Amino acid sequence: MELKKGQILYIDNDKYFVVNMIEYLERGEETWIWKEYEISKGIGNNKWLCIEETENGKFEYSIYEPCHSRVDINELEFIYNGSKYELYEKGTETVKDYFGNADVDRYESAEYFDYISEDKTTIISVEKWEDEIENSIGKYIDESRVRITDEINSTSMSYANTSASVTNSQKVDAGQKATKIFLVIMTLLIFFPMIFSLFSGIFVNKSIEKYLEKSAEYKYVTSITNNSNNKKAKVYESTLATIDATVKDIIDGVPEGIEKVASDTDSITTNNTISSNNSSTTEGGIGLQTKKEYAYVYKENEKIYVQVSSKEYMNNSGTMYHSRHYHHYYRTYTSERTNPTYTNYAYSARQRSINSRISSGGGTSSGK
Repeated sequence: MELKKGQILYIDNDKYFVVNMIEYLERGEETWIWKEYEISKGIGNNKWLCIEETENGKFEYSIYEPCHSRVDINELEFIYNGSKYELYEKGTETVKDYFGNADVDRYESAEYFDYISEDKTTIISVEKWEDEIENSIGKYIDESRVRITDEINSTSMSYANTSASVTNSQKVDAGQKATKIFLVIMTLLIFFPMIFSLFSGIFVNKSIEKYLEKSAEYKYVTSITNNSNNKKAKVYESTLATIDATVKDIIDGVPEGIEKVASDTDSITTNNTISSNNSSTTEGGIGLQTKKEYAYVYKENEKIYVQVSSKEYMNNSGTMYHSRHYHHYYRTYTSERTNPTYTNYAYSARQRSINSRISSGGGTSSGK
């Protein structure tokens, strides 16, 4: 079954039209292919419809919307809204194809974890992509509740037909002009939320360096060159009093960009201070990572600093270039020791930012 962009369908008595589509493939003992369609029935009312063909040739439908609860994918079961959920399916899905403004690339992969409620009616799905984790909650819906038509979004088609008619006849009377203006206004009202949603996601700042440049809380101090590949890192002085306050401020400033927060693992802890291999005494630093950057927040001579660089700043040997703390930087950047306190803080900040965009007309465009 293939739906087209703009195609109209009904779930119960609700009318939807197709906005985007993602086709997934999973290889294992058998190869599974399924499609997920983003469908809309009005301003800020989008959902994802998953269509899978069963072994007996029938189609199985489920419909999803965002779920803002945190799920620990290492757990086999958990309680959500008073109901018990158990892991019943997991694997790796790969994007085979897509259309529309879905925020994916072909051949991009994600791990997925599907949890089902005790009464087998509700599913919570977790998708772990390279740069983010997306949660959605959905329900199976009976095939009898779904009616798919051959119609394409009538408003846009009516506008196209009206325009063609005017061009062919070259006779546009007052009534036709009024109809055309009305259709233009209606088209803008329908598609403006989708356009706003797309651009609100595009222009969300996900760069630590850009945030530091624009924030009054930070002052540029110096740049450090990696002698191996000539890449540079910038160092900013923070006006905030502690490492903790600085880390949280950066997370709040780039809530949808932070992918990882790590503690300094190559240090000796003594009375809440950490001694580096270069005999300078500092508090333990915190590493932050976005899709393209590394940053390290540390204390030196009673001042708080932030070093930020592109990932290319690290050369193949793993040597970082800084006057005193290059060893700390390298270990922090590659550390697998995620800091749970700041990771939880980053997750909450991200959800607040996403919820704020959704409530103001924006939204995300990938996942179920």
